[in-house]
Amino acid sequence: MSRTDRSEAVADALWARVRAMAARVADLEAIEALGELDEEGRGKLAVLRMRCTRAAGRARMADDVADQMADVQSERARRAPTH
Repeated sequence: MSRTDRSEAVADALWARVRAMAARVADLEAIEALGELDEEGRGKLAVLRMRCTRAAGRARMADDVADQMADVQSERARRAPTH
């Protein structure tokens, strides 16, 4: 990874966000399983699930970009003249 390519760091940060959101979803689902989640809480859970799904999609795309950038960097390194 070059000094200017932060694509891997961005992907890692997005996955960290997904993991944090998934933990909150799990907490709310545990409360829901006990029957202790009110209507407002169920609404929050639904929104959080949707946001988590979207965030995971963005993280997957960022991973794809990071992989593409790594491939480009590898190709550049391979083609660089050796002295």
